[in-house]
Amino acid sequence: MSDTTPQVVSRTADDLQALLHEAEEALSTTAGEKYEELRGRLRAALDTGKYSLDRLRAEAIRRGKQADQLVRANPYYAIGVAAGLGAIVGILVNRRCSNSR
Repeated sequence: MSDTTPQVVSRTADDLQALLHEAEEALSTTAGEKYEELRGRLRAALDTGKYSLDRLRAEAIRRGKQADQLVRANPYYAIGVAAGLGAIVGILVNRRCSNSR
């Protein structure tokens, strides 16, 4: 069974959340006064990253659902667009391969 866009986005976002959590733990175990400023800046960056990640996740899920609805409502149009894009990519790849010889 293949992953849907919301599942892929959610899994990627969960992986990034885990990475951010590990970075927070590493910051909390670092000792010394010279690290306090760095720790504060990194925590601010982590907070910004979490906020951006949450916004990105929500937007990606919304866009994925929107694309799914569009394809379901217009399947022949979607097939035509996909075939056209495939043809364009094929032509470009063929040109690039023939120019590199």
